[in-house]
Amino acid sequence: MKKKLGIIQVLAILIIGIMIGAFAERSHVFGYSDNTPIIPTGTYKTTNTINWKTIKINNKILKNSDKVIGTVVDNRYTNRSKGRLVIASFHGGNHSWSYYIEKINEGWRASPIRNGKPNRESSFIIYAN
Repeated sequence: MKKKLGIIQVLAILIIGIMIGAFAERSHVFGYSDNTPIIPTGTYKTTNTINWKTIKINNKILKNSDKVIGTVVDNRYTNRSKGRLVIASFHGGNHSWSYYIEKINEGWRASPIRNGKPNRESSFIIYAN
């Protein structure tokens, strides 16, 4: 004897599947697909002691306390707690900085990317307000 699914069973399976999918998307189980910025717009203090003691991130521009450093090319999550920040410089020709960003309790840990890998030795923390 063959067992067939009734129309109510098929509808129940579809509704449950849609509810699970909506919950997974809302809680970003599979990452952020909407290009949510990992570091939101604002002014932040950092542990960097040279040029970036305080930084101001806008949607398109990154400033330190003195002047505009460059334009933000990429500022988004790549998964639930990690992302990347790419800044193109206004000065010095074709120059850009790439950072691997990790969300931590204090704010974000920025590690410069060198030769395709994050350099943990020269990382700094951007404090959340």
